[in-house]
Amino acid sequence: MSVVKFNAVVKTDTHRVWQTLSQFGRISEWHPAISSSEIEENQPDGLPGCKRRLVLSNGDVLREQLLMLDEDNLSFSYRFIESPLEVDNYVATVSLIPLTGKNETVIVWQASFEARSRHETQKIEEVVMDLIMSGHKSLADYLQQQ
Repeated sequence: MSVVKFNAVVKTDTHRVWQTLSQFGRISEWHPAISSSEIEENQPDGLPGCKRRLVLSNGDVLREQLLMLDEDNLSFSYRFIESPLEVDNYVATVSLIPLTGKNETVIVWQASFEARSRHETQKIEEVVMDLIMSGHKSLADYLQQQ
């Protein structure tokens, strides 16, 4: 199983970061690889079990299910239901760590998965890392503009 981790700081109050990230169905507002996103079946956004449908900028569709959203610990997890990536058992967790005495937040991004082809493992790990890093950068930019 592959595990990709990325931790980085945003210069924004943790409450504002959480308000943005915990809106599971609104990822297209800040992630550059996602042209549209919506919660399926009129489920409440942020309810564990709800599913989001993402249309990527290249037209591919990605569907994800929220597994857990823990407001007290500022963390959520989701899994892929349908993905253009050749992976199985993809689960991602995002956690926030407020920096004491600062208007900054550490975001801990982690994704675990199994590549369907062992020969493609490194390539898929790089793709996942790029998605996480580009998402983090555009989230930081988005929060600075708000």
